Amino acid sequence: MDGKELLANIADLKDNLQKYLETKISYFGILAFEKAVKILSLFMANVVVLMVAMLALLFLSGAAAFYVGELVNSYPLGVLIIGGAYLLLTIILFASRNRLFGRWAIRVILNIFFSDDEDEKPR
Repeated sequence: MDGKELLANIADLKDNLQKYLETKISYFGILAFEKAVKILSLFMANVVVLMVAMLALLFLSGAAAFYVGELVNSYPLGVLIIGGAYLLLTIILFASRNRLFGRWAIRVILNIFFSDDEDEKPR
């Protein structure tokens, strides 16, 4: 192998390495986009479910407030009792938010980022 062939091979190697790195960067960009879309779709689906659940909770709370109000012969007191129960529940959930939701959120996001999709496996 003479010097010109060696230089040509080194130049080809450099070009191939550059193309490889560009392809890898593009691949990881697409992979990051895919993961972001998965997180966003999971978030949007949960928001819709949460909105429907909140609407149901609103009507159930109204019914419970009227029922308790009838039991204590005062509708405003029934609303106040149900509101106080929700306030107590809110304080309890806020105090234990890291224990209840922190690990769960981390686990969900890690499962999305490190899931073995069929199209990501080497062939």
